[in-house]
Amino acid sequence: MIDFIIFGIVDNGVMIAGAFTGIEIEKYLPNRFKMGLLMPIVGAGIGNMTSDFLGGLFAMNMPLAIGSAIGCFLALFLIPIFNLKFKLGA
Repeated sequence: MIDFIIFGIVDNGVMIAGAFTGIEIEKYLPNRFKMGLLMPIVGAGIGNMTSDFLGGLFAMNMPLAIGSAIGCFLALFLIPIFNLKFKLGA
């Protein structure tokens, strides 16, 4: 049980760190690349992809690590589609 709790803390911790990283990175981008509220979403998606990959690695399950990373990466392409509906961009 404690293993699952630790995994959850690491998994969400990396995703949250990714969201804040997305906010920080945007400060240094030229205005034409700034995406407003989309950058934390992109950062969270990349953070989640990283944490899922690392979770698979630490579980010593390479197919899980690679498969989940690829799935998370492909899901990042949903961000512009969702943005058409919610209009979060700059």
